[in-house]
Amino acid sequence: MSDTALAGVRAFLFDLDGTVTRDDRVPASSLAAMERLQAAGFVTLAVTGRPAGWCDLIARWWPINAVIGENGAFCFARTRDGRIDRDTFFNSGSETRARLDELARTATNLAAGLALSADNDWRICDVAVDFAEDVHGASLDDAERVRRHFEAAGATAKTSSIHVNAWFGDHDKQTTARHVLAERFGISTDDQPARVAYIGDAPNDEPMFAAFPLSFGVAGIRRFLPHMTAHPAVIAEGDGADGFVEIADRLLCAREG
Repeated sequence: MSDTALAGVRAFLFDLDGTVTRDDRVPASSLAAMERLQAAGFVTLAVTGRPAGWCDLIARWWPINAVIGENGAFCFARTRDGRIDRDTFFNSGSETRARLDELARTATNLAAGLALSADNDWRICDVAVDFAEDVHGASLDDAERVRRHFEAAGATAKTSSIHVNAWFGDHDKQTTARHVLAERFGISTDDQPARVAYIGDAPNDEPMFAAFPLSFGVAGIRRFLPHMTAHPAVIAEGDGADGFVEIADRLLCAREG
């Protein structure tokens, strides 16, 4: 991917777990890269499967413009006066919640090493089944079995590097990101392919890889590629936070010329 193509990027969107993290923590290098991007005038958006409770803090404290959470269920954006604007993109009643919870409980019995995610209490739209965060012994094939279990019941399901997330609705990372970019940041859907870059690490990033030609994967995404149909255009040399900083620096250098 040429620096000429990257020089026109206005917005840098990124996943969180496995993308800006190292050893399950966010290192100073990732936060410093976000600060450099903001100082250079980039729109910066975190696009994650993590829950609303986490995303409220991220929107308030991190050096980014906004966070899209629960795989596109909502966007939390910090305004210039420090308030948090909250836009939601789902309809979910108590019956839907109960059905998702039951499907998730059933899913944990599909293989050894599966559990309900510890962050489910802070979710407002989806549920998450843990196969690689706080548990051990489950495989990617087990995660795929969980995903198919949800889909057979009519839910949408996506696999991240640690969880299988499921919800009822048509939203995903890509649909919400495209809406937010156009409506909040003035980057039209026609302009987005040339103005937006994205980096991720897992199958739940496929909608973003398919939508944005200027897409990147951290090195760790290679283990997921056999399970994916849409791949990033470029894979970084570094994994996790190292890959994120690598691509952030490429964008900054391309803009500086």
